[in-house]
Amino acid sequence: MKKWSLAHLLPSLITLFSLSSLSLSRDTITIDSPLAYPDTLVSSRSVFTLGFFTTTNSSRWYLGIWYTKIAPQTVVWVGNRDDPMPDSTGVLSVNTNTSNLQLQTRSAKVFWSVSVNSSKIVSPIAQILNTGNFVLVEKNTSNVAWQSFDYMTDTLLPGMRTGWIAGRYNLMKSWTSSNDPSTSNSFKTTMVLTGWPEYFIWDGLKRVYRTGPWNGIQFSGEPQMKTNGQFTFEYFSNQNETYYTFHINETAFMSRLVLNQSLLQRYVSVGSGWTLYWSLPRDQCDMYAQCGPNGMCSTDSTNSPDCTCLTGFEPKSMKNWNLHDTTAGCIRRVGLNCTGDGFITANDVKLPDSTNVTVYSTIGLTECRKMCLMNCSCTAYSNSNMSNGGSGCAMWRGDLVDMRNFNGGGWTLYYRVAGSELPATSTATPKKNIFDTTLIVVCVIMGLLMLACAAYIVQKMVIKNHENSSHSQRLRQRSEELERPFATAGAKVLEESSSRGKVSSLPIFDASVILAATNNFAPSNKLGEGGFGTVYKGELERGERIAVKRLANFSTQGLDELKNEVLLIAELQHINLVCLLGCCIEGEELMLIYEYMENRSLDTILFDKANSFQLDWQKRFEIIKGIARGVLYLHQDSRLKIIHRDLKASNVLLDKNMNPKISDFGLARIFCADDKKWQTNRVVGTYGYMSPEYAMDGIFSVKSDVFSYGVLVLEIVSGKKSRGIFGTESTLNLLSYAWNLWKDGKALELLDTSIFVNSNNNSEIMRCIHVGLLCVQDRPADRPHMSEVILMLNSPHALLPPPKQPGYFINSIVAHMEVPGYVESSSSCTVHDTTITIVEPR
Repeated sequence: MKKWSLAHLLPSLITLFSLSSLSLSRDTITIDSPLAYPDTLVSSRSVFTLGFFTTTNSSRWYLGIWYTKIAPQTVVWVGNRDDPMPDSTGVLSVNTNTSNLQLQTRSAKVFWSVSVNSSKIVSPIAQILNTGNFVLVEKNTSNVAWQSFDYMTDTLLPGMRTGWIAGRYNLMKSWTSSNDPSTSNSFKTTMVLTGWPEYFIWDGLKRVYRTGPWNGIQFSGEPQMKTNGQFTFEYFSNQNETYYTFHINETAFMSRLVLNQSLLQRYVSVGSGWTLYWSLPRDQCDMYAQCGPNGMCSTDSTNSPDCTCLTGFEPKSMKNWNLHDTTAGCIRRVGLNCTGDGFITANDVKLPDSTNVTVYSTIGLTECRKMCLMNCSCTAYSNSNMSNGGSGCAMWRGDLVDMRNFNGGGWTLYYRVAGSELPATSTATPKKNIFDTTLIVVCVIMGLLMLACAAYIVQKMVIKNHENSSHSQRLRQRSEELERPFATAGAKVLEESSSRGKVSSLPIFDASVILAATNNFAPSNKLGEGGFGTVYKGELERGERIAVKRLANFSTQGLDELKNEVLLIAELQHINLVCLLGCCIEGEELMLIYEYMENRSLDTILFDKANSFQLDWQKRFEIIKGIARGVLYLHQDSRLKIIHRDLKASNVLLDKNMNPKISDFGLARIFCADDKKWQTNRVVGTYGYMSPEYAMDGIFSVKSDVFSYGVLVLEIVSGKKSRGIFGTESTLNLLSYAWNLWKDGKALELLDTSIFVNSNNNSEIMRCIHVGLLCVQDRPADRPHMSEVILMLNSPHALLPPPKQPGYFINSIVAHMEVPGYVESSSSCTVHDTTITIVEPR
């Protein structure tokens, strides 16, 4: 008998194990089959794999998607890129009760999750597709409730859309480094939707590269970007969506577009490796505004930049220009006078920055030229669409920025100069005697004509003046109509803030001013971090101290909150409301500039046992009354009736004298005069401060703010957070704890033990606790109005009604609630309603 050794059997065992692994591979997560390391999901044709990975020399773990057959591992999507797991114990599962997809470790901490409307999906499964798209779908259907393609990281795959989609931006953000997928120090793409939409690459607040606008075939800054047998490029834009995507026409190779720490690169793969197809920026002329305003950049064979001024322009600073510092650009030699101007043609160029461009899609170049001449603010025009024979008109206003020459393949731009700067149309030079004779003849003829027509001109003067006046008025009206569409990005954001008009009195700060004031957002200037941004302190050149709220990464919610806050707080003036000094809008960066509050937010002192002694009872009592005055102003005394909806300790700022000022109006709503309450299908705010009727049924009113105020009062008295466990029962939060002490006649035990009080203060303390419990009563009708609250706080001998049991939550309540069957009301006096999940306290 032949003996078989382990060495003989090993190849067969390996083959058997490989076949077994293939047979067990899957592409789907179900409720009963979560995914845990080292298992993976593999798409049906083994193109993409989803699983857990770690980077070189790192102990951090991530959920990601990579190409199955390409080495080294090429990750195209990361779920928890800014919240890595400490180890490989993560489990990705589908929850049948909430239709959520979530990643958590054995410690039960959630590192990444997807939340969808459970009414739209009953039997959820999660699947990795051959396109690289990870989808949450209804079982046995194509009903997609969520997909990773709508939440891209640093990579654009074929079929993935990037731009403004379904009310939010879907844009690329690079890894911080090759071993760190986080976005803490990343390059990013943005899409500017104002003017003529185009893409930018940003390094922080600095523009690095611009694609140029889409001309119907390609981006104007990418002449090599042409549809062929391998690639098809698509750009779609309407009032609701603007996005770009590409497709591969051949299945023999793969392609991806990736943004790294400095470049946007397209790779193709035939087999098991990658080949670089092209990179952006490709040379120095691709760097944004390399030659400054009205300068043209071109490169020679060594790719070194060469800057020239447009014809009719000269360097703004010849000294700097000679030193190869061209950032200041060029200025006109002769100013425009509107009536005698003309146009010079520039061929094969990358069209200028189109943020301040107006596009008319139905007219051609001839009419476009006429419209530009009629509008004295128009500085250039071009065709806006090269597809289907070409049509459309694009008109620029102001300086022409970020232009370059191409060796073929660029666009044609017609830019405006004074008539005296126009090139001669003929090179012939007449002889002097012919010129003199002609001049004499012309003068004689003109003189005779003037004498013969003098009487006629005088006779018709009145009629002619009237006709000229009417004609001029029509021209002015036409010019104004043409100028209206030229709105800057910042003006549009503010203009869209309100259906009642634009906020014209709010100053707009330049990003350079904010960078200088905050020392380039130095970590040492960081004051705090909130649900949608970081706050930095700064100092302007005049010495005025400011606080800058820098919204995180231009999300949809950041834009909504900025609009809401700019409109509301600019309209409100009260000693107990924070003062908004202005805003800054640069690309995707959104910043709000406030007065500087020396003692930051109330929660930073109140809940810090090392500092809470700074708030003695008298200061706390004044803070309680000051907040009440601010809320009363919002509800009753301001021109607008406003519900704050996110009143909490972190949204109360303290100045150098500990005077309270209410801040953060991103979630606020304006009520019409006759409105008593509203209902919404999505809850916003902070768990622990929301009234029961709002959290459970979506109903909010002025009594919702009263409830939040009552929670604040009890927090200020006790020095304890509303969310927490008190006493021996695990379900007792601050409200129930205070209620039990009140019932037992021990209400003074609620007082913060870090402060010293004498018996003279006991009545004030008891009154504040009493008022706080009245404000947090379960039924809105039982709660007092803020005018009554102020009266009770300032009337030591007034008889207060006994409080009823408060409305409070146990810790198991879900943090995101939707009210089925309801659609939010709308009204002409509505500002903006955000739809976000509940924000946890800072």
